[in-house]
Amino acid sequence: MALKVIDWDIQVHGASGVSDDFSLACAWANQRTLRLADGPDEVRRNAIARVELARYRQTES
Repeated sequence: MALKVIDWDIQVHGASGVSDDFSLACAWANQRTLRLADGPDEVRRNAIARVELARYRQTES
C-alpha cells in the first residue's frame, strides 16, 4: 500500500517527484527494497494460511 501512495504522490508532482527537491524517490526505493527483502507475496500468503489453518484446527478439536 505504501508503494501505491508514494507512486501516486510522484505522479502528482510530475518530474519534480523524482528530483532531489522531494524525498519521494528515496521513499519509493526504500519501500520497494523492504518488499523484496520480505520475500514474495506468495510466501507470505502461504505462511499466513498455515497459521490460520492451525488456529482453525485448534478450535475444532
